[in-house]
Amino acid sequence: MSVRITVGDYGAASEAALTQRVQFVLSPVNELFRSLHVLLNPKHHGQNLAWVLSVKDQLTPELYANLQYFRVLYELATPDFLIPAITKFTSDFETEFQQLFTNLRVMDPDVVIQQINRLTTERENAFIPTLARGAEWSGFTPTPASQLVSDLAADPVAVYHRFERFLTAYADRIFRDALTHQRIIPRLIREIQEETALLQQGFSHLISALQRDRIFWNNNKIVVTKPFDQEIDIGNSGVLLLIPSLFTWPHLFVSQSQNNAIINYGFDKVISQTAFPSLERLFKALGDPLRLRILRVLNEQPQTTQTLASSLGCAESTVSRDLQLLRESGVVVPHRQGKFVFYQVTDKLTALIPRFFDYLDENDD
Repeated sequence: MSVRITVGDYGAASEAALTQRVQFVLSPVNELFRSLHVLLNPKHHGQNLAWVLSVKDQLTPELYANLQYFRVLYELATPDFLIPAITKFTSDFETEFQQLFTNLRVMDPDVVIQQINRLTTERENAFIPTLARGAEWSGFTPTPASQLVSDLAADPVAVYHRFERFLTAYADRIFRDALTHQRIIPRLIREIQEETALLQQGFSHLISALQRDRIFWNNNKIVVTKPFDQEIDIGNSGVLLLIPSLFTWPHLFVSQSQNNAIINYGFDKVISQTAFPSLERLFKALGDPLRLRILRVLNEQPQTTQTLASSLGCAESTVSRDLQLLRESGVVVPHRQGKFVFYQVTDKLTALIPRFFDYLDENDD
């Protein structure tokens, strides 16, 4: 099952046309709402569990009560009318935060209720129990929004004031500290810069890099794996709005705003998706007894391939092959003296493991 985003004939004509349909949204307020989601669902966000444990004692009874009362607004996706940066650019949390309250004060309460009801309906459709038992949402049960909706219908001003007091208190006690100490805005900016560089190489490069096993470009459609089916057509005038988030991982939220598609994705990738080629080569080179013996001999004095083979009782071809692996990992280098090529160790190993050669001697005793 999946959400399929169709871009229209013009957008599908070429990758160059597609790149013009992509906009990144930098939204610190989105991070605030996603952090509230993490507080509600810490077991789904293992990489943020330490943060949750560090701030849970700062949740006063009033903050906790409001966290539960407004939870429909961030329990899953946050409605786009709560993310000012979608329609008005800003990279500053305080500006976007105040814009949120300015927008709410002039919004028709009936429109807000309609948006919440739509969010609730989509949420319930998306989380039919038989379809939502994957690792991403194991054990999740949506919370009814009836109380918030009925209170909005009865006294919207009072609800807006309560919402503003709640978010302001949460920002003051918890979120601004996370914003600073986790360097959230610089990390969001860096992510956008990196993905923009990929986009310049082609639309498909960007899509394949976002969440590799979740988003695909297939038959002129963006296909997002989800536990439900949905079609979003942005035609020839809509755009694809990408909102990166540190608190969203491992979730992936897709929504539609007018004729635009919004993808809120987490980019704090799991470690298994990261390659460490230099370290991989190094530890592969060290993972052999003969190569360790070669290193110990070379640490005593430089040697040629021939003298190494003789002292170690090995074939020259074997020693030559192992020296090549050690060269590729940067722990030995050759230097020529006349017609002879000598190998000597570099300081790479001792920089990483200061007593490396002492351990070699100890293990041989």
